[in-house]
Amino acid sequence: MGVKVREKPPGSGVWWVFINNQGRRKSKRIGDQETAEKVAKEITERLKIGNYSMDEKPKAPVFDEYAEMWLEGYIKPLRRPSTHERYKDILDRYIKPAIGKKPIDEVRRGDIRNLLLEMHKNGYSRSILCLIRDVCSGVMGYAVDDELIPANSVTGIIKRLQLDRERKLAIEPMTAEEINLFMQTCSKMLPEYYSFFLCAFRTGMRSGELIALHWPDIDWNKKNIKVQRSFRRGVINKPKNNKTRLVDMSDQLISELKKLYTVRKKESLKQGRGEPFEIIFHRYNDYMDQKFIRRVFKRVLKKAGLREQKLHITRHTYASLLLTAGESPVYVKEQLGHSSIDITVDIYGHLIPSSNRGAVNRLDEMGQSAPYMHPPKIEKPQPVKITANSL
Repeated sequence: MGVKVREKPPGSGVWWVFINNQGRRKSKRIGDQETAEKVAKEITERLKIGNYSMDEKPKAPVFDEYAEMWLEGYIKPLRRPSTHERYKDILDRYIKPAIGKKPIDEVRRGDIRNLLLEMHKNGYSRSILCLIRDVCSGVMGYAVDDELIPANSVTGIIKRLQLDRERKLAIEPMTAEEINLFMQTCSKMLPEYYSFFLCAFRTGMRSGELIALHWPDIDWNKKNIKVQRSFRRGVINKPKNNKTRLVDMSDQLISELKKLYTVRKKESLKQGRGEPFEIIFHRYNDYMDQKFIRRVFKRVLKKAGLREQKLHITRHTYASLLLTAGESPVYVKEQLGHSSIDITVDIYGHLIPSSNRGAVNRLDEMGQSAPYMHPPKIEKPQPVKITANSL
């Protein structure tokens, strides 16, 4: 007789309980080590008093415990830290108080439905409801993989309740005049950040991508920037969608970055180093904090007398100016690094010029030059009378 706990395969973070009793063996995937040891201890005690059957299924963990296993074993190593934090907050605030103490195999579709309906009744947005659905579905899908439940009970529930995601508010990008006023104000007020904001307006890069730029990412001959990393919450990650891309540089941006490189080289020589520090827009030889550069952006906006905006508006402005100038949505999509053209069109489709609007008028012209004619009348064939003489 024996009950053992083992990580299988080693280093995977997945723990199993192995039972050997009266010549019969059984194993069950449990999840994390703490839960597996708890299950093993309970089975060992029941085997001692003869109160355990080898045909009995191990008791499923409660939703609280299993959700934590999902967060730490699946979300944390595979998703961004911000995603992990957001999902944990959703679990702690909304989901656990409602169904957290239920065993994972006893959580029914009706439990999730009632939670969503109650949240909707209390005035929560559809975006929050969809996020709650996503987290519940993630936990239940993980339980399906662990063979704790036969199917994901959350699938399709939002569609059935007709609680679709809210449409995003219309974007109000900055105009060319507002950009010029902002940049002029920045050059007088905080000139050390002029290059950063010019790069933001001329490339449409995300703030984390701008902060993480290194000098070797710039190809001066091909006039482009290789976007291959992003900085967020003190951590360097790959860009969103894990997609490296090349972003074209304007002549003005190239000239400004070359000036900055000269300044950085002089700084490095004073510090006794040959080459400039590799981070382009560094602060004290380290990556800038995103909150800090957002505050700088708002200070310049206020000084310039412009309406308050989020730093992300530089990305929207970049896309809108290209599209209204008649640039191809496919080109804008590649520059921004969207995973599909659908995202670009969904966000900025209203800015794409209706260049073919006059085409429908040509239909009228065609109609005038070629008036409608009734089709010729076709006589029906008359029956032929057959007589003996015709044979």
